Amino acid sequence: MAEDVSLDEFLHDDESAESPAEDATGSDPTSDDGTATDRGESDAIEPATTTYAWSDDGAACAACGTVVERRWQQDGSLVCPACKEW
Repeated sequence: MAEDVSLDEFLHDDESAESPAEDATGSDPTSDDGTATDRGESDAIEPATTTYAWSDDGAACAACGTVVERRWQQDGSLVCPACKEW
C-alpha cells in the first residue's frame, strides 16, 4: 500500500502563481462591489434551471390541474408525476 501524503504536499510556495482573485491577465475579475465583471459572450454562464419543485400545501399540475406536493419540469411547466413523460 502506498504511503499517505499530507495535503501540505500539494501547496505551492511559487511566487509566480496567480492569486485566487486574479485572472490570467493579472487583473481582478470582480467589480468594486464584489460581483463578477463581464468577460464577454463566450464566457457567459447560463443560470441554473429547476427540474423539480416541492410545495408543502400542494400546487396545481400545469397539465391536469391536480394538486400535488411534488412537480417536475416538462416543456417549461411544472407537472405531476402522472403527467411527466419520463
